[in-house]
Amino acid sequence: MKPIPCLNCQIFFTPRNCKQNYCSDPKCQRARKALWQKEKMAADSEYRKGQRLSQEKWLQNNPDYYENYRQNNPEKTQRNRCLQRIRNQRKREGGSESTTPSLFGIAKMDARKSAIDKLPGEYVLVPVIAKMDPIKILIITKPSSYE
Repeated sequence: MKPIPCLNCQIFFTPRNCKQNYCSDPKCQRARKALWQKEKMAADSEYRKGQRLSQEKWLQNNPDYYENYRQNNPEKTQRNRCLQRIRNQRKREGGSESTTPSLFGIAKMDARKSAIDKLPGEYVLVPVIAKMDPIKILIITKPSSYE
């Protein structure tokens, strides 16, 4: 067979059959399984129900898991709290989780030219459209003498 690019890593590989779209790298196989599971959860209510029951049973057997996780991962706890504030704000404004409120629209390159002096500080960039992790940035203003 002719080599094709893996749908996850984009590296060319020779598939074993015509239905194989992911290479054998463990990361790519996890991505393939995650996509399959996402599609299965959306399409099959019985599968979704079984997954929920399995998760509830696991949680009953591991009641301290989330408390220990938060203690061992303070940076992830802080990130989640920040994102939860945004979700709560969306809910208060009457928007749903999937809609983009006017507060978090698509940015234009020149949208913030006025009031630039109000920008300095630390911010967390939370993508609304793309599925990716938020990043923390520091914005400082350039002195007027620096031109």
